[in-house]
Amino acid sequence: MAPSEETASGTNCETSYDQVPYPNLSYAQTHPDRLATVATILGMDPPPVTECRVLELGCASGGNLIPMAYGLPGSEFVGLDLAARQIAQGQEMIDALGLTNVTLRHMDILDVAPPPVAGSLGQFDYVIAHGVYSWVPAAVRDKLLAICRENLNPNGVAYVSYNTYPGWHMLNIVRDMMRYHTRDVEDPHARAAQARDLLDFLVQATSGTDGAGGSVAVSAYASFIQMYAQFLSGELEGRRRPKIDALLLHDELETHNEPIYFHQFARQAAAHGLQYLAEAEFHSIVDSNFPPQVSERLCEMARDVVELEQYMDFLRNRSLRQTLLCHADVSFNRKIKPDRLQRLYVASQARPAPVVDGTANPPDGVVGVVKFEGSDGAAISTDHPITKAAMGYLYDIWPQALPFEQVLAEAYARLAKQGETSSPTSNEHTENTDSLDAQILSANLLKAYSYSGALVRLHTYAPPLTLTVGERPQASPLARLQAQDSHIVTNLRHERVALDAFNRYLLLRLDGQHDREALLQAFLDGPVADGVLKIQQEGQPVESPREVRRLLAEALERNIHGLARTALLIE
Repeated sequence: MAPSEETASGTNCETSYDQVPYPNLSYAQTHPDRLATVATILGMDPPPVTECRVLELGCASGGNLIPMAYGLPGSEFVGLDLAARQIAQGQEMIDALGLTNVTLRHMDILDVAPPPVAGSLGQFDYVIAHGVYSWVPAAVRDKLLAICRENLNPNGVAYVSYNTYPGWHMLNIVRDMMRYHTRDVEDPHARAAQARDLLDFLVQATSGTDGAGGSVAVSAYASFIQMYAQFLSGELEGRRRPKIDALLLHDELETHNEPIYFHQFARQAAAHGLQYLAEAEFHSIVDSNFPPQVSERLCEMARDVVELEQYMDFLRNRSLRQTLLCHADVSFNRKIKPDRLQRLYVASQARPAPVVDGTANPPDGVVGVVKFEGSDGAAISTDHPITKAAMGYLYDIWPQALPFEQVLAEAYARLAKQGETSSPTSNEHTENTDSLDAQILSANLLKAYSYSGALVRLHTYAPPLTLTVGERPQASPLARLQAQDSHIVTNLRHERVALDAFNRYLLLRLDGQHDREALLQAFLDGPVADGVLKIQQEGQPVESPREVRRLLAEALERNIHGLARTALLIE
């Protein structure tokens, strides 16, 4: 996130982000692969992410950009931020990882020159501005959109996140209260503490009791206060946010926080020669995810896609958008065709439900309906044998992503192995994506992706991860470096992973040099000997050294494989 202080171009003053750096976090929705995937689905031909140029405006300490550079060594990454302290911190990480394809620059957004002006940064295939637009003055917002036009390649994609109305009308109530309560507090961490104290007081005061133990009706206002307090403390189910002072200070308590209606943002983008493409969270733009009668009425009211999106924001009380933009002269097709998916890689961790309609079903069976459930509660049911086999196979190999043709071939092979199909061999089907099964499978996968990213993930390339756990397992050097200072690391899918103490200690030692015996001894000599890790069985402490060793070895094996399934291991 970029600083919000209104500074003259080229000044070198200290910002609030120098005082309290923004958290070093990654954002999966900003990855160029996500941008390219959505663009591909809509009929564009975006630049390949394995050999592209990426610019991030407001890169902070590089917590988002550096993991991209690590995972895409054939691409070039440039990050800009006004906080010198954050740039210095990011450079330390770049040096520690030995990366040569990423550059962080201490630079004001207002100083970015368009090509071919001397000193220009040049053109980029992807431009990212996450957590900047709403938190900077109007002149910087205007410049940000100008950069998205002037420094974006003809077929490139830009990502801009911003706070939106109507959702922020309610959120502004909390923001105003916290800013008023902390108006005279200068120390940043004291401000954050007092803001949280105020919320705690408001929650208790509106908790539904009368102070004497009696219950009273809880108003919608009180419910909202309580829900938002849970969100800020990282406790709200489905909307995980780390409880970090810097997030509260720079998101809720910053001087500048200017929400906007979507139609206003779209108009401002159009004034800069940019057009609305989609949202990074693709399922949020699919109007068919509403009940049929609602979707039909929306389409009757809206005269164009911008109006349709605005009405959907009204319905959802939306408070944040993560918008993808492209040049106004780029052609694409909002009528989504399933065959576009056949150009992509597919992954899924949707679990096959063991029971459907009270009847147990094998996940790959030819007969019957099988439901697949995502981690967010979303589900999709199908009776198509190839789709069932494909989804079951993808779940087994998660987090790996495979080309559509290979997924189709593996589905045929899976059914053939069970003697449930007499179809041509999987090799023949690998080359025949025009078959009826291929069309049905691609339509079903696209439907699942459009419904929820937790059901099916789509990619333009295969992230460099492995499920193979060798004799000397090796975790991502990036994640091991991050784990030295934090329990939150970035995996090879550019997702945040929160590690417990056991897995953090283990991850730090998965350097490709330690075999199982060495890892086991490290635990025995370290946390076990120190009394930090206590081995128990059925709730009772284990005293036998032999039994401690056996149980710990089993736990190590489970957790190593668990880290592989979390996309943290490399070949």
